[in-house]
Amino acid sequence: MERRDNCIVKHELLFTALIVAVGALLRLLLIGRYPAGLNQDEASAGYEAWAMLTSGMDRNGCVRPVLFISWGSGQNVLYSYLSMPFIALFGLSGASLRLVSALAGSASLPLFYALAKKARGGAFALTALAALAINPWHIMLSRWALESNLLPFTLLAGVYFLARSAQKPRSMYGAAVFFGLSLYAYGTAFIFLPLFLVSSLIFLIKTKKLHIASFLPALALFVIISFPIALCNLRNALGMPEMKLLGLTLPQLTQTRQSATTILAGGGIRAAALNLDGVFRLIWRQGDGLPWNSIRGWGMFYGIPGHVLIVAGAVFAAADLFGKKMSCAGVLILLWLICALAACAFIDVNVNRANMLFLPLVWLQALAVYRLIGLTRGRASIPAVLCAVIACTLFCRSYFTSWQKRISSAFFSGLCPAIEYADSLEAEKVWVTGDVNAPYIYVLFALKIPPEDFLASVEYYDDSAAFRAVSGFGRYSFYGSPPEEDAVCVLETKDAEGLNVLGVFGNYSVVRLSDGA
Repeated sequence: MERRDNCIVKHELLFTALIVAVGALLRLLLIGRYPAGLNQDEASAGYEAWAMLTSGMDRNGCVRPVLFISWGSGQNVLYSYLSMPFIALFGLSGASLRLVSALAGSASLPLFYALAKKARGGAFALTALAALAINPWHIMLSRWALESNLLPFTLLAGVYFLARSAQKPRSMYGAAVFFGLSLYAYGTAFIFLPLFLVSSLIFLIKTKKLHIASFLPALALFVIISFPIALCNLRNALGMPEMKLLGLTLPQLTQTRQSATTILAGGGIRAAALNLDGVFRLIWRQGDGLPWNSIRGWGMFYGIPGHVLIVAGAVFAAADLFGKKMSCAGVLILLWLICALAACAFIDVNVNRANMLFLPLVWLQALAVYRLIGLTRGRASIPAVLCAVIACTLFCRSYFTSWQKRISSAFFSGLCPAIEYADSLEAEKVWVTGDVNAPYIYVLFALKIPPEDFLASVEYYDDSAAFRAVSGFGRYSFYGSPPEEDAVCVLETKDAEGLNVLGVFGNYSVVRLSDGA
């Protein structure tokens, strides 16, 4: 093993650059086209960023909100704020919107490498880097703009700086910043972080690796960053109205999502047990059935071989822990895994809600590969590399071809071009099919309608609902039946047969209901 490690370390920089480059390419290549179209949460995050850039407020009229009202029950703001520079430079599009996710996914690679190097040195760091670079879940996560997809990156950065603080105390400030930002990335961080930070603090104190002179200012920095969103969530839990804080808006949501996505609103031990059962089933199945999270046959970790590596990695990690051979960084990763599993007991899990859990599982896979290669004295190195290259190639072949046809409907491919075309036609009314999730957000995104105009005419079916459905605004209407008067309609191409079709845009067609002017 020593000879192998020396050989790897000699060319470490070259191998690192090559793997990071390949991993970044897999995350950045043609992100505007794959996946084709937009998910409704992507369109919402992108429109909010554009609206704040151009009008200074979001679509609900909030100035510098710490949480978007969005659909009614809230949407996290960090992704949209980070997207604003790219939208300002390149305009509002699927590609400019997804740059933040792709860049965060790419930046996770050197961060994961650096954390692994602190744990076990250069050879293990390269193994961990390669495992993450070709991981199906992480590649797919990095290629679309769901705002919660930022959480794995912010947590990884926070854990890296926390591990680094054992030798360089001022790195605690970086941990404070990224852990604070995690609370704006996704709400599940409010469940995970208290568990992780308390357990990490106990570990660092016990091992005398906590430097009080840096910890106290870092704690103050974390409190300052997290206070606005924590106060906003508390006020909404208590049903309190909107307030302003130092130029920021702490909005009042129509409802919180506690009852829908967590056991905090009730359920007790039985609900926690069911949630834990759900997360272990999710890991076993390597997916939740949602096509944007995993591909059938490949899963999130390359199927059964991935399971074997996770279990083997857990065995090796336990042996290191009980043998007192685990580094500070290794212990923090293990605490991350344990606290993430504990947090999942509070969450009605799917892949997106449990995304705090999966980077430690990739770590276990890397640990298993590294140790198994060591047990064979390096003879398994070349077969391992070949298997990884073949698996990644076949996965990418599936993702960029056949799977894109499968998920195009889930991302409503062709809807925005159809809306743009319909808007260019002379018609008193434009009706968009209700067979789309939140069709109004695609109109706002595609046509870049100022939020002031939207607010002036929007009508909700129930403006107090957790997910408010818009019946119409301006000349646009949704759901129900198309207007009887002269109207242009956007509907699924399969439903346009026999109608006066004016244009076809993939999954969607534009039709005119009458020959009126």
